Amino acid sequence: MLISPEVTDEALTAEVDGISALIAQHGGEVTHVKRDTPWGRRRLAYPINKFRDATYVLYHFNCAPSRIIEIERDLKLNERVIRYLLIRQEGAPAAPEAPAESEAVEAAE
Repeated sequence: MLISPEVTDEALTAEVDGISALIAQHGGEVTHVKRDTPWGRRRLAYPINKFRDATYVLYHFNCAPSRIIEIERDLKLNERVIRYLLIRQEGAPAAPEAPAESEAVEAAE
């Protein structure tokens, strides 16, 4: 998801939480949100709605396929979301593992 660069850092947290709440409102369950490295604010390859920069946010969530249309409708109406892409992931996605946890497991072995 690409969020408008006009959103301040304080409002960005509220926007990210608001989109998570939107997904939950439609019966989805957000399993992971990533908005820092390598994501975050970046230059776009081409202008979108006259914006040259945007904040990238990656959401992993589970939802019934019948609810996707409702989520897309609400994302289209959100003026702060300048672009989004919903992808169906085959199989059960593995939860992203934090680097500190994997190092601790390797050290214990």
